[in-house]
Amino acid sequence: MISHCASLSHNGKLRKHNSTVPLPFVTAPEVKVEQVGDEATGILQFPVFNSLLAGERMMLDEIDYQSTVNEQSHRLAMVIQEVDELPEADARLVGSRLMAHHIGIPVVLEPKEDAIRQREHRLIREIDNHLSAKNEAQITRLVTAAIIYRLGKVDPDCAKWTDDETRNLTEGLRNAIYAFMLREQRGGAAPADPEATLQLMAASLGKPNLPQPTGEPSSGSSTTSGPVTTPSPASTSPGAPKPRSGKRSTKEPAS
Repeated sequence: MISHCASLSHNGKLRKHNSTVPLPFVTAPEVKVEQVGDEATGILQFPVFNSLLAGERMMLDEIDYQSTVNEQSHRLAMVIQEVDELPEADARLVGSRLMAHHIGIPVVLEPKEDAIRQREHRLIREIDNHLSAKNEAQITRLVTAAIIYRLGKVDPDCAKWTDDETRNLTEGLRNAIYAFMLREQRGGAAPADPEATLQLMAASLGKPNLPQPTGEPSSGSSTTSGPVTTPSPASTSPGAPKPRSGKRSTKEPAS
């Protein structure tokens, strides 16, 4: 059930936010506010700090998305290392490049990499699904943190907000709050050009030194089962969704 917090400041009826911390400032920081949402979703008023608050960052860290990325990346690399008899460093790089290619980063695969991609396609999809679920949890947590720490200052109900309540918000309102919080993570800066960012990600991965494929057949099935992943530059910031291929909409990473 949505608490009264969700309708705290809707239809343009905004409430004043006081300073976020009761410190004995000589000069108190100016607290700006921003209206989030529209007439269809309802309008909320959030204080603007051009950064995350400490409590918001701690809530995101509880999800620990990056550790999941590293763990899954290692699992995929170990499969490649064992089956293709590659050095560990090369296996890790190939795994990262395959996952980057899968999620829409314009990595040009070497022939050997493409053969591995076809062989391990089921495993790669499982990894992607696993990371997507973890990423969704991060989005939910960031929106929950914003409501608790920013709206909770003016309404006690908001201070007790939960992830389950965030999941009950309309998609439009949740996305509006999430977009606002991404801007806060960037310090208020405009987002980078998505295409340029993807090109930089692709270039940053580098290329492995691989032998040409020897004509091994592509079975179309994975040699292992279970979720796995590879890290990409897009996942270095907590709360950030991965860039997606045409199958899914591209979302901007959060830091």
